[in-house]
Amino acid sequence: MTSTPTFPPGTSAVSPVPKRGVTPPGDAATPYDRLPRTLRWAWWRPLLGLGVFAAAAILGSTLVAAAVMIAMVAAGELGTSPEAIEGLLDRMRELDATDSVVLVLALGSIAIWLVAVWLGLLAAGMKPLGHVSSVALRLRWGWLGLCTVVAVVTLAANFAISFGLSAVMGEEVAAPQWTPWDRLWLPLLVVILLVPFQAAAEEYVFRGIFVQALGSWLPRRAWARVIVWVLPTAAFVFSHGYGLWGLLDVTVFALTAMWVTLRTGGLEAAIALHVVNNVTVFGLLASGALGSTVNGSSEGSLAGVLITAIVSLVFAWVVDALATRRGIARTSAWPERASAVALTVPLPRPVAYYEGRVDAVARAS
Repeated sequence: MTSTPTFPPGTSAVSPVPKRGVTPPGDAATPYDRLPRTLRWAWWRPLLGLGVFAAAAILGSTLVAAAVMIAMVAAGELGTSPEAIEGLLDRMRELDATDSVVLVLALGSIAIWLVAVWLGLLAAGMKPLGHVSSVALRLRWGWLGLCTVVAVVTLAANFAISFGLSAVMGEEVAAPQWTPWDRLWLPLLVVILLVPFQAAAEEYVFRGIFVQALGSWLPRRAWARVIVWVLPTAAFVFSHGYGLWGLLDVTVFALTAMWVTLRTGGLEAAIALHVVNNVTVFGLLASGALGSTVNGSSEGSLAGVLITAIVSLVFAWVVDALATRRGIARTSAWPERASAVALTVPLPRPVAYYEGRVDAVARAS
């Protein structure tokens, strides 16, 4: 019995939905950015998911800010006058890494996006939710841990090279203004507790649901790939209020995070790099080792961007090599589904030609 073809090619009229622990019906090699196509696919599902995420993120960030402000008012640390509120907003714009309240506001209001991501996916019926983590339909914790080790080593090299070159070239380096321990321990605790969730939330948004929405909407074409890279990267970069060199540095980071995500089929490497980077930066700022505790006080330089680019390339290369050596899945074996119920295309009935007549020959089923 011959199989019945379907349209679009590569889809199935009866395609099972991916589930953890269930063997896929073949090896489709679906890339990370097109994983939503392996689910109960419809064009409106990613759109609904993004819409619910945006609403939940705004609401969640507002609730975090309100909770912190209510606690401050109750503790007598914040007045209710417009001037007092404006003063708090000024503190947030400055973002002093020793200001624990501001850290909780800044980091907590982004960390809550993780919940918003899950709510968006649930509302859109895009299950299993783990498809946004990796092609394995889950966060691969062992792989995340290994990538974290690589990130620690490469970022340590980054800072060592930066400080070393500054000393060799005789550049003026701000003298450390060490923060006393009694003012340092609480900001460090906030950083250690909240940064992993803040950094992961940004990855789930900018390299996760945003990338997968675009990847599932657009065709498998080179120009579509460019859009998948450019739009989320631009959104991430311009969400940071830095100067020129700072934005270029963030761009290098964003491109590296995008590459390792698509290359390794998951967010683990990008999360590891983001977490280690932010913990290190906030930790150094809070300690006063950089001469200032204010985020973005350094304007950066071309040399700094070049060093970041080189170290990022090393990180990406090592991660890629380790993924190959450890057999990390880069694509999903689950096939893509049609945009609606796959259209069954019937085979034409064969015909026999003789004596100038055309007679249909019944096909045996």
